[in-house]
Amino acid sequence: MILKNNVWMLSRSFFKWTWRKRWYCSSTANSLNEPNINDTLSSFKKFKYPESMFVSCNDVAKDISDTISVHLTKKYGNKQIEIIEANPGPCLITQNLLNKTNYNICVYESSYNVFKKFLMAVHSIHGDRIKINPGNFLLLWKFGYQDRLDRGDRVSKFLSSAGIPQQPWNQENPSLKIIASLPNKKFLNYLIYSFIFQTGLMVYGRPEFYFLLSPSVFKRYSCEPIIDKMYYKTQTILFQTIFDIELIKTYPRKAFYPPHISKSASKNVRFKELKEADDKYMILAKVVGRRDILNKEGLTEDLLKPYWYFVKHHTLSRKNFVIPMLEQWIPGCGPHFIAQGYTIFTQFGDLTPPQILRLFLKFISLPEYNDSPFLNSMESRIAKLLPSLQITSEDSIIEQSERNSSIDIEEFNNKDN
Repeated sequence: MILKNNVWMLSRSFFKWTWRKRWYCSSTANSLNEPNINDTLSSFKKFKYPESMFVSCNDVAKDISDTISVHLTKKYGNKQIEIIEANPGPCLITQNLLNKTNYNICVYESSYNVFKKFLMAVHSIHGDRIKINPGNFLLLWKFGYQDRLDRGDRVSKFLSSAGIPQQPWNQENPSLKIIASLPNKKFLNYLIYSFIFQTGLMVYGRPEFYFLLSPSVFKRYSCEPIIDKMYYKTQTILFQTIFDIELIKTYPRKAFYPPHISKSASKNVRFKELKEADDKYMILAKVVGRRDILNKEGLTEDLLKPYWYFVKHHTLSRKNFVIPMLEQWIPGCGPHFIAQGYTIFTQFGDLTPPQILRLFLKFISLPEYNDSPFLNSMESRIAKLLPSLQITSEDSIIEQSERNSSIDIEEFNNKDN
């Protein structure tokens, strides 16, 4: 009943938005007289599992850009800020933002040759306010994996084109402002991995994202224990520990390309309501890194990997009991946690991310922690994430990075967590 109410509320928001204004989703952007989007869209229909997505309706793109600019103006005023946009496609959001604000935008386009005319048309109007780079920003996880195979520097070279300096995580304002439509959850899982292992994008500073997500992906990363127990998984806990996530607005799914491909209904009975919602609309969500997540009294960089393993190991099943699981590491530690209000019946799946973080901090504060098998078990698990460094052929590196057999890749593709 609660799930149906949540989906109904999102649906009501979507239909209220739809009726408030008649969207004329012309395939051609009104502000870009040429080229025509119709000549380009057909090439995206053939991808069953796309790695990019973009807005194809100019009116929807205008509303998205207006909404984002309102949020940014509240925090930064009229200051000229730098924005990164991933896979803008025909540049509809890009064009509207450049017209409405004084922002500078660095775009990364995975289908550069397809959309080159659109990109050049925007550049001819706005000049140096837009930087254009070929490449898929959402595949940073793959570039990072390839770097670990041969100790390369693909990620740093890729990001250097945006001129992003490395900045402290805990500075007052986020140092990264990024807009992206996500076709799947891989990039969100990459953000967790990047922060925990202090590699890739997250070492450049605290981010502020404006993501366009399917309802099912949004639910997975914004859900709560107890009321959303079907969706509350390991990745939910880790993501909410690091980031705040907020629903801003909903938009019709048909305003985005490539079109959504519905799976067989017989396979999706468990998540029927959300799968139906995925066919109807997309969610504009704001995701911001928590400024206070790294501090001397809580998590430090040295504790990120232990916390990651603590969550990952203990939430393989949401029904794992807290005290019996912790006593496997430190026999007899139960009274310490009973004094904190836990019982022998408390399950990990009942705890919120802040509660799990406090539980972890109490666990590592125990005198027996350093001599427990926990750290050795963690190191063994992390060792399995490190790919072999014996491969030197670039073709072999790319081929191996595209397989899903590696535990490292499972961090991004894992269906259960």
